[in-house]
Amino acid sequence: MQTRLKKIALTTSLLLLAPLSFATTWTAGSNHQGKVTVPIEGGPVITWQCNGKSCSLTGPWGNELSMDSCQNLVTRVGKISYYRNSAGKAWNANSDELAECNRVAR
Repeated sequence: MQTRLKKIALTTSLLLLAPLSFATTWTAGSNHQGKVTVPIEGGPVITWQCNGKSCSLTGPWGNELSMDSCQNLVTRVGKISYYRNSAGKAWNANSDELAECNRVAR
């Protein structure tokens, strides 16, 4: 009986934690403050939270960095100093990708 309860508790814990494992957090270096709403290519409209040092958002949209999403953010907040996510992907100051993203800055 006790073993069965342990298995049920473990299964329940895993099910509750499973949605968290699919969320990725993206951050972008920006001095913008406030909320910024941008569309995702072929997807929903998302909201970045910007605190004057960086903008961030968390969601279930994969683990890659999207040029479209980066450029949609940059058109609203201006050039950014980096673009990265919690999955370990990063575009830094010297990367060609970040330079391409920043070309659309206002």
